Amino acid sequence: MSMLVRKCPKCSKLFWKKEEEIQYADENTLKVVCNHCHQTLRIPLITEGANAGAPKMGH
Repeated sequence: MSMLVRKCPKCSKLFWKKEEEIQYADENTLKVVCNHCHQTLRIPLITEGANAGAPKMGH
């Protein structure tokens, strides 16, 4: 079971989501809700390169 771990841009705390809890806004964007501040976040997916299909980590 894979998990997504991210830092929320609003509250700056780490949150984690199981694969079942992730919604897809479209084929290139994940839609998740922060566990702490309940902010809805849209996370773009990387579409090219070695990490294609993975969430962009914010660097």
